[in-house]
Amino acid sequence: MPLATFVCLALAVPLLAPLVSGGTWWVPGLVLMAAAAGTSALYRLTGRTPAPVPLLQVLVVLLLVTPLFAAHTAPLGVIPTEASLGYLVQVFEQGVASINDGVVPVSANSGVTFVIALTFAVFLIVADFLAVTARCAGMVGGLLLILMAVPLVVDPGGLALWQALWCAAGYVALLAVETWMRRRAWGAPVPSPVPGDRALGGMRRAGTAALAGAAAVLMAVTLPTAVPSLRTDAFYDLADGNHPGFGENVVRTTHPLVSMRRELNSDSDSTVLTYQTEAENPDYLRTYVLNRFDGENWTMDPVDASGENVAGDDLPLPTGWDTEAPGGTTTTQVSFSSSAPRQEFLPLPYWARSVDVSGQWHVDEDSHTVFTTGRPPTGLSFTVESNRRAPGTGDLEEAGSPHSLPTDHLELPRDVDPSVQDLTDSLTEDTGSAYERAVAIQDHFADFSYDLRPPEVPAGSDPLTHFLFEDRIGYCEQFAGAMALMARQAGIPARVAVGYTQGERAHGDRWVVTSGDAHAWPELYFEGSGWVRFEPTPSSGGGQGSASAPEHTDPSGGEGLDGDSGSPSPSPSESPSSPEGSEAPEEETQGPDEESAPPGADEDLGTEAGGARTDSSGGPDLSWLVHAGGVLTALLLLALPALVRAWVRAARRSALARAPGPAAHAAWREVRDTCVDLGLPWDLSESPRATAARLELPAEARGALWRLALAEESARYAPEPVADGKPREDLRTVHAALAASAGRSTRLRAAVLPRSLVPWKRPRPEPLPAT
Repeated sequence: MPLATFVCLALAVPLLAPLVSGGTWWVPGLVLMAAAAGTSALYRLTGRTPAPVPLLQVLVVLLLVTPLFAAHTAPLGVIPTEASLGYLVQVFEQGVASINDGVVPVSANSGVTFVIALTFAVFLIVADFLAVTARCAGMVGGLLLILMAVPLVVDPGGLALWQALWCAAGYVALLAVETWMRRRAWGAPVPSPVPGDRALGGMRRAGTAALAGAAAVLMAVTLPTAVPSLRTDAFYDLADGNHPGFGENVVRTTHPLVSMRRELNSDSDSTVLTYQTEAENPDYLRTYVLNRFDGENWTMDPVDASGENVAGDDLPLPTGWDTEAPGGTTTTQVSFSSSAPRQEFLPLPYWARSVDVSGQWHVDEDSHTVFTTGRPPTGLSFTVESNRRAPGTGDLEEAGSPHSLPTDHLELPRDVDPSVQDLTDSLTEDTGSAYERAVAIQDHFADFSYDLRPPEVPAGSDPLTHFLFEDRIGYCEQFAGAMALMARQAGIPARVAVGYTQGERAHGDRWVVTSGDAHAWPELYFEGSGWVRFEPTPSSGGGQGSASAPEHTDPSGGEGLDGDSGSPSPSPSESPSSPEGSEAPEEETQGPDEESAPPGADEDLGTEAGGARTDSSGGPDLSWLVHAGGVLTALLLLALPALVRAWVRAARRSALARAPGPAAHAAWREVRDTCVDLGLPWDLSESPRATAARLELPAEARGALWRLALAEESARYAPEPVADGKPREDLRTVHAALAASAGRSTRLRAAVLPRSLVPWKRPRPEPLPAT
């Protein structure tokens, strides 16, 4: 049963495959599970009470995590020390942070691999207790349901068919082994006297299983169609980071950037929405506004959903605008793709004057975002009318102090590295206006590189300073968060907006926005012009696809335009950058801070603490373990029959210390299997004493065999079985005599390929004649 439990959970490992990127993240988990299962199997051979098994498994797992994850901190790479334990705690914390803050698929760095390995080890220990000690293998299905729920909650794609089938196959195998062991404890099955009844019984059972499977498949296919809440991503919708939480009229959102990173990381680059607009150069579509920075994450204030701020034909003016801006309006018709997740916040061009959308929607006056407290349908369509006004460089140059804006948009956490302030001061020391300071900060990022998967941050390093002063490689969240922070340090109110770039023109006035167009950018406030978009993220071929720097960020770009969008027409960025990465960053939230914090610290932990090698995905270099595991697996497969036979023999010998009845049965079954392995005849129609009389053995062995045969007959038929002699010594004597009676090649074959393990080689009772 311990082996069956291991196989069951090993076949559940692929459930996490879509959630983790990297080639060897599963290896440590399998190693720890195999060690825990082996500990259980070996201890149970002793026949003692199984109570200490979980404690022994925990001890073995703790001893193995040191060579697997902290070898460079331990003597000989194996012996745990205080330093190695401290390192493991740090790796575990970083792994938890990477999983909590990362986006699917999470990079398999050391921390993530460590967390997954420990999780599967704990599941194996619990499953071993349920299936082997408590003999309730069916309860292991609860653990498998927990593992199945993970991809359903965090990944809108849900489970692939092959993953569910592998998991189900492992569970069925576990139940089959338990059933086989229970039937085996009842004794040899009595064959039916009716010819062909056994085959008919097998066909009936197969037909029942087929009908049950067909009914399950039919329900799985038809029910989601009839009940939309049962579709694949139902659990995902409940746990999605954008799902609002409510408290009376207040709506709170958690980590809007999680969805943005998930979209950037999507391999399919699926269509999120399409829109038709009168604008020749549409502006970005703004969904969320993040105005709180806690030193690590940019977050969004709760928004009010009272009846006084219902969105409709007349949206409030933006902050700092006393009158409606001149320049006319632009009408945009937006349609979400039916396959896109539901959106509780609408992506709108800034500034939106009116919104025509079905359902109850509200507008937040401070952030000018439009949201709902209900559950909008998939494939939602709406029409938005936005202002065409685009600020010019002259307007921004002459902007006065931001007296129309609360001072909280200049708030900074106390623990920001002073070197960041020094950098900001050095960039802005020769500037004369807030606008010039903003442009100087944006231009500082011109020689940074764009990559969706930047290098990870060494342990103990500040993510923001590492991004700004060391690797200078990042993605839109890092660029937007860093510029917004530096703008606040320069005395300019700033925040981070999240949404989509304008996408790509399909034809005529129709544009297509895909998941790859998800984006974050900084908004800076200028009195008289309101919140103005800046773009520090590299764009064009080497940056983020359709990102573009607005014209007003170029001081030589002329005066204000009566443009076609709420912001000026986008123009190609001049910023050089590195090729775009293929995977999303691991951290959650804005800027450099969040991204690099937990996952980044992990990879370089080993380098600082003693030079532990890591692979290109940020995880530990386990290539040696993979090769060694392949060799060990091959050897294990060759030795598996011999190991199983040795396990059966040891289990029977451990049973010899029990009551006379079970001890006699165990000894006689071992005599029978030894004869079968050596090719000696065995007839179930013979009584035990007849078999003992037929086998030709030396005198001492004959006496031992005779005592075992009489003990078996006593266990079968006597009201109170009695033991005669010492079954352990008698069994050892008989086994040696039987082996000596066979040739060397026969003994070798019996050891390597024991026939007693093959069902069709084992003796069976003949069916009774039909009457």
